[in-house]
Amino acid sequence: QRALDDMLTHNVPTLTAALQLVQDTETRPSGILFYPVRASFSEGSDADEVVGSISIVFSWDDVLSSILPDYLPGIICILETSIGQKYTYRVAGEDVSLIGDGDLHDSSYDDMVHIVNANVEALGNVEHLITYQLRIYPSKEFEDNYVSHRPAIFTAGAVLIFMCTAALFLLYDYLVRRRQSKLAKIADRTSRIVNSMFPAAFRDRLFEHQESQEKPKQEKRTSIMSTITNATSVEGKSCSDKDAIPQEPVYRSMTKFLIRTAPEPSKPDHNLSSNKIAEAPIADLFTETSIMFCDLVGFTAWSSDQTPNEVFKLLESLFWEFDQLAAKYKVFKLGTIGDCYIAVTGLPEPMVDHASVLAEFTIACKQKVKEIQASHPMNLDMRFGIHSGAVVAGILRGQKSRFELFGDTINTASRMESTSRPDRIQVSQDTADLLCEEGMEDWLVPREDRVHAKGKGNLSTFWLVDPNEGFTNSDIKIPPNAPLRDKDLKSLENTMATIEIAQPSGDGGDELLRSLSSLEEGAESADDYLVSALKDH
Repeated sequence: QRALDDMLTHNVPTLTAALQLVQDTETRPSGILFYPVRASFSEGSDADEVVGSISIVFSWDDVLSSILPDYLPGIICILETSIGQKYTYRVAGEDVSLIGDGDLHDSSYDDMVHIVNANVEALGNVEHLITYQLRIYPSKEFEDNYVSHRPAIFTAGAVLIFMCTAALFLLYDYLVRRRQSKLAKIADRTSRIVNSMFPAAFRDRLFEHQESQEKPKQEKRTSIMSTITNATSVEGKSCSDKDAIPQEPVYRSMTKFLIRTAPEPSKPDHNLSSNKIAEAPIADLFTETSIMFCDLVGFTAWSSDQTPNEVFKLLESLFWEFDQLAAKYKVFKLGTIGDCYIAVTGLPEPMVDHASVLAEFTIACKQKVKEIQASHPMNLDMRFGIHSGAVVAGILRGQKSRFELFGDTINTASRMESTSRPDRIQVSQDTADLLCEEGMEDWLVPREDRVHAKGKGNLSTFWLVDPNEGFTNSDIKIPPNAPLRDKDLKSLENTMATIEIAQPSGDGGDELLRSLSSLEEGAESADDYLVSALKDH
């Protein structure tokens, strides 16, 4: 009745739920298809009126008997209605048998299900009508009929034959990979050494120089091999490819620059008596740079009492920390000479704030030394020196090529370090001027005495300090009766802010107060200002 009502209401073909026909003595799910008969074939509202219906009574086993060919035995079909009815069939061509009510298929074949909607196409337009779905599964019977071990046997035989041939290729591949791995490690180690010794721009030029040297040699080898090939061809022989001499890899050429395993290097083709240079040096002028030298005070005496392992353990720990800071501040590490660490800013990449960057880097290095002192049993302090100016930088080629700096700037920077004091950072007047231009006056404290630098005479220098830390070094004194400057006033104010003076008491205290009160105010010199500041405090 529901299917008939749905047909009249929606004017579409409808199916009934699964029925048991009265003429069937055994359980045999069947159905009735109601197809509407309209008043006319023409279009229009009157033509859509249902005036009758065609009823088709069928059994589902008759429908399933034609869906699969005879050579597919043991297929399980689950017929399911939208109202929850389920019936399980076994289909083998035209032989269709009902296994029973419900879903009785083997759950191990769930992943092989194939689903078909068994409906009239027009039913899809109305959602609540009774619909059918057919789920098809394989069975153990079907699997046994088609699954055999013959493919595995054929495969095993083919594998055995193939393995005899493949074993040689696998062995060859292993040997090739092993050699390539060794070569890659050698190349990586060589690359790391070269990268640590030469800046990128200079390194590329060094490669170009080496390749230009190798090119004539390669051409000469090619010419010789061509001559040999021509000669042997006349005699009816040919030179195989394996006799050719391959071009030397770049990394191996670079290794010859770093270790003395290569033949003696050729003399540079420079004609010093003329302005012509056949082979241009790898060098550039950098006008804006800052250079920092630092070394451990008393290191030589200390190292004489230590084992080599202890000496290198300290230096590697200290310089490794400096290297990390150099990477952080983008400072170029020029190298180390013994216990001396050299860093530079402004090259190989120009840097406008090279002085301030190097100042911050040096302050951080000084703090790192204090941290290492706290954890390492050593009684060593480090002194620092900074100078700014122009330098010539380049690669000095030879048996062991090195990236070098030349000029008065690097010499003066070395003097700043050698005339500095333990746990102090001394900067030159040129560096101090650059720091002042960048608003870092608070970082500078004038040194009380002039330092004598070889070849430079007496120089006025400054101590570089961290403005966040009170600078109370007793070595820093202002010369008597020196004219007061803004820097002096600010420095004394900062110093007074960090000094704690106990409240005088007793006769001695009263005498000190009377002595201070007797001095005239209106200070015009550093001494007068200091006395006035003490009395005010």
